[in-house]
Amino acid sequence: MELDLEVSGAIIDSWVETGGVDDDSARVVLQVAPQGRPRELVIVEAEASLLPDDGWLEDLSENSCHGSPVRATGHRMLNGFISATRLQLIR
Repeated sequence: MELDLEVSGAIIDSWVETGGVDDDSARVVLQVAPQGRPRELVIVEAEASLLPDDGWLEDLSENSCHGSPVRATGHRMLNGFISATRLQLIR
């Protein structure tokens, strides 16, 4: 049984990965500096549908939300990244 992990911190970098030509799915990737451990960067991947609104998708793709607080809950993947099942983003 996998345990949920939670990371809280600030967004350092972000990008959006889109699906193929026939695929409308998009994933966001966040590089997060965890609170209390800012030198230990954590990569969080999430379905774009977890974002609170489309404005966040645009901001993340344009890197205009760097420094914004984030809390992500999810599972650690084999590559060490966190696959988020819940995101809380604050402007």
